[in-house]
Amino acid sequence: MDNAARAFNRRASTGAGSVRITSSELLGVEVLPPLLAGVRQALPQLRLELSISDRLEALARQESDIAVRLQRPSEANVVTRRVGALRVGLYATPACIKCHGLPPSLVALKDMPVIGPDRRLVQEGAFTAEQTFLICSDSHLAQYAALRAGLGFGLCPQQLAEPAGLVQVLAGEVEMEVDIWIAMHHDLRRVKRAATVFDVLSGALEDFLAGAVRQPPRPVHSP
Repeated sequence: MDNAARAFNRRASTGAGSVRITSSELLGVEVLPPLLAGVRQALPQLRLELSISDRLEALARQESDIAVRLQRPSEANVVTRRVGALRVGLYATPACIKCHGLPPSLVALKDMPVIGPDRRLVQEGAFTAEQTFLICSDSHLAQYAALRAGLGFGLCPQQLAEPAGLVQVLAGEVEMEVDIWIAMHHDLRRVKRAATVFDVLSGALEDFLAGAVRQPPRPVHSP
């Protein structure tokens, strides 16, 4: 075994080196960073690479080591784990509700400012194509920012809405769950740093999605 191979094996067994994590914008910006503290404690010498993109990086081609996704990965030779679900509902700031009132029904939203949604939700029938949106963006991160700014009513995961001081409206009428999956290539289970990140991050995501971890509240701006 040459020196380079020995050095690689030492790094793999001690947790040194780097691990690349990929996720969508909303998860990568609003959810993952606070949860990575546990990873840093478990592997203080590890360099973390966080790839924020809604493009699915291929685990099979090792474009990333670990992926956190909104749908179950279908690649071959990939280890997957469902870590919970985002509980999505319709939310607004208290200032927005004070200005426009509470919508008595989903139909009443046509006369109120609504943020988003992206094309996928329109195609799936969650909202009609005729709905007039104050802000329409395919970026869930942009929708979340507009919602916190008090620009209208919009869809948001409960796990992010409550710490931000948002108020749920039409509970029971506009609700859905979105499963969250963490995945890695099967071969990486033998690499200590990758396996440790996978296990620690899986547990942190499970706690967060179950409501055991609360992010600090953000200031809510009036429209």
